[in-house]
Amino acid sequence: MQAELFTRENIHTLQFPQTEDGDYARRYLIPLMTGGLQKYIRNVYNTQLAAVEVGETIVPVTVTDFHPQNTYTVSPYSHYVSYGGLEEVKHLKNPLAEFLVRLALYPVARYFRSTELDQVVFVNNYLLSTNLYPSVTSDQLLAMSKMLVTRFPDRAIVFRSVDRKKNPHVFDTLKSLGYDLVLSRQVWYMDPLASLKTRQCKEDRRVLKKTGFEVVNGEGLSDDDLHRAVHLYELLYLRKYSYYNPQFTFEFLKFARDQKTLYMRGLKKDGQLNGIMGFFVRNGAMTQPLFGYDTALPQEEGLYRLLTLITLEEGVRRGLLVHASGGVGRFKKARGGESVTEYNAVYTGHLPKRRQSPWKLIGRLSKFAIPYFKKMDF
Repeated sequence: MQAELFTRENIHTLQFPQTEDGDYARRYLIPLMTGGLQKYIRNVYNTQLAAVEVGETIVPVTVTDFHPQNTYTVSPYSHYVSYGGLEEVKHLKNPLAEFLVRLALYPVARYFRSTELDQVVFVNNYLLSTNLYPSVTSDQLLAMSKMLVTRFPDRAIVFRSVDRKKNPHVFDTLKSLGYDLVLSRQVWYMDPLASLKTRQCKEDRRVLKKTGFEVVNGEGLSDDDLHRAVHLYELLYLRKYSYYNPQFTFEFLKFARDQKTLYMRGLKKDGQLNGIMGFFVRNGAMTQPLFGYDTALPQEEGLYRLLTLITLEEGVRRGLLVHASGGVGRFKKARGGESVTEYNAVYTGHLPKRRQSPWKLIGRLSKFAIPYFKKMDF
């Protein structure tokens, strides 16, 4: 089996498979590859988006060089240092501990820069916080891996969003091919049928009725609504959490609405959009890279709870497992969520030892971090 790489220059020659996943890849990838990534996600720098064809499967890849403001979805440096390290320590709420962690991270950051950690190819990367895997065989994974190592002999090859809950076959195959499985984050899976039976979700339904929000479908959202949706996403994911999250533009949401690359649901009251959720579906699961609400409204409005509720209801309606991404662990656990370790699967065997060393360090640190992450319900 052969794998072939398609770039912006020759993407028009790719015959996308006549499958649900193939059609999604066509609708999503061609505009981003030909229109320019920053038109849709502002903080993607020094990055090329490409597509790998292997059998009847299309897998997106990103090829990145270092930029200090890159979103973490294309940059391991932003993931592990800028966001996962220097910004996440704020949640310790302990000034001394924060100072000590930052002090320890600065030499690590310099080391990662000097060893070119960000000279990387990310595989199965739609530039979103979570990348669900299509149905893929061991032979396809082997063919992709061989081709990418040959095509990019100076870069680490990294499969994003690998876990043993939804894609144990991918995990086991890549491990057998010599990939190192290093910590990415803790994520949460939710069985929506079971979750909706919890006391918390029953209470969430009562809150939805009490607050009087109307649930609206994405097809009915106007352009003005989409501008508001961008603002709501930014309030939560950028201002509250981190500007290293993907910075979606109005053009991204307009394209998502029109091309149905995200199914959006909004919460409206008195004609005003106050909450937004957008999800996509792949291989029996759904995940929501678009999530936001008006953080200035009273907590009693329960907007985060309500967006989670309509997500679970969509999961039941479609018969899907819900990948609830990371964060807010105690909230998700109370609604039946299961914590799962997500990994970056990293191959560096073709690189000199100096280039392998930062990933080996991340692997060693992972052994200590994973038990802590599980214990703290991140």
